[in-house]
Amino acid sequence: MKKLTKLGLLAVIMLIAVMLLTGCGQQGEEQKKDELEGLAVYTEEETSDYTTFTEMAGVELKYPSNYKSIGKSTQPMFMDPDVTGASFNLVSDNFPSALTFEGYVEASLPGIKSQMTIKDDNINVEYINLNGRKAAKLDYVASSQGQTMALTQILIKKDNKAYVLTLASSEADKDAVSEKFDKIIKSFK
Repeated sequence: MKKLTKLGLLAVIMLIAVMLLTGCGQQGEEQKKDELEGLAVYTEEETSDYTTFTEMAGVELKYPSNYKSIGKSTQPMFMDPDVTGASFNLVSDNFPSALTFEGYVEASLPGIKSQMTIKDDNINVEYINLNGRKAAKLDYVASSQGQTMALTQILIKKDNKAYVLTLASSEADKDAVSEKFDKIIKSFK
C-alpha cells in the first residue's frame, strides 16, 4: 500500500511538472512573439559573394569573401582589404543568469564608455528583430589612441550564451562599408 501511495504521488508530481513545462513553453512562445512585435526587422539577404562563418558553436554569419581573417576560431576577426581599418569581430561568453537581456545591454554601456571616449557621450541602443531573435543594436562614434571610429555592435542571447558582433571603421569610411556591414549583420543568426 505504501509503495502504491509513493507511485501515485510520483505520478501526480510528474503530471504537474509536465503541465508546468507545457504551459511555460506556450507562454514563452507568446512572450517571444510579443517581444519582437514592433521591432525593426533584419533578415538575411542574398549574398552570393560571401563566405559563411560557422566556426563558433551556436552562431553563423556571412562576410565578404575577400575579407582577411586575422583572428582565431575562438576570437574571430576579419579585415576589409579595400577599406583601411574596417573590420569585424565576434566574441561570446556565458550569459549572466541574474540579468534579463535588456539588463545585460544596459550593464554593457558603462563598460564601453570606460574603454574609450564616446562622441557626445551617446550610444544609440535599438532593439531589433534579427532573423526572428531579439537583438540589441548599439551605434556610436568613439575615439581611442588618436583614432575616431564608427562602431556598431549587435548583442544577442542564444542558448544561455551572449554573443557580441562588433563592426568598426574610421568615421570617415562609415558610408563606404555600410552596405557590407548591413549584410553581415542581417546574416547573423
